[in-house]
Amino acid sequence: MPDRDERKALAAKHLALMRGALASDTAATIAAATVYEDGEGRELPLPEPAFEATETSVTTAFAPAALREAHGKTAVVDPASFTRPGGGYEDGAFGPEQVLCAESNLYPILCGLKETYHDANRGFQRGQLFTDRALYLPDVAFSHEGTLRKADVIALPEPNRARALANHRSERECDQALAKRIETLLRIAAANGCETLVCGAFGCGREGYDEQQVIGLFQAWIEAHPGVIGHLVFAVPRARFDAFDAAFGKPKVEEVAPVVAEEDEDEFDLASIELPEGVTLR
Repeated sequence: MPDRDERKALAAKHLALMRGALASDTAATIAAATVYEDGEGRELPLPEPAFEATETSVTTAFAPAALREAHGKTAVVDPASFTRPGGGYEDGAFGPEQVLCAESNLYPILCGLKETYHDANRGFQRGQLFTDRALYLPDVAFSHEGTLRKADVIALPEPNRARALANHRSERECDQALAKRIETLLRIAAANGCETLVCGAFGCGREGYDEQQVIGLFQAWIEAHPGVIGHLVFAVPRARFDAFDAAFGKPKVEEVAPVVAEEDEDEFDLASIELPEGVTLR
């Protein structure tokens, strides 16, 4: 794992490449970006289900790696910094948003929307619970070993329960913020026709939410709206894998041992009988 200085150097190199090679792609995404104001995402009408059911899967790979296996129109959830594009990516910070920036042109796109999105969010931190104000970014270019894969990005912040409680916010406020945020990200994905959505362990870890609470909210939404999103991929760290895999992993199929017939002592093999010369069995 590179240290902070090494990540800072890698970020500068990657940013120079993105600004040069993908300048027109970046400008196109900035121009096509949609801002969903606080509450708008939760009110978006859902399309008719396009799939019989919503399939789910879990991986410990980072979101960009999970994206390479995705099918159809795909969106990736960026748990974005509320007031700073990339959340310190250029300074060598490391986290889910920085991982996305390191393999795409997401960071220059976010920088291009700083005044529109991040600056306008200042003063609405709500004790670190933030708001549901979100960015929808079409056709972000993800690069890997010389190949490009485009996917949409839904950028919105995770509420931080741990800091909110320290800032004298109530448990009820924290729970409501998480429920509204997950409703927002799923409705935005569905309303934009996403067939596959790649999401992390949204709200878990340093944000302080219990993984079972997060899992329960996703399960409830999927059960209420089956097939609206075709495939939901959870790219979660190993510390959260067991819980998410138990809830959303592929069902474990028990292997049934083949039935081996026991030999009957009364049975015999005709081929093993030695017959007198000239005698045959019919």
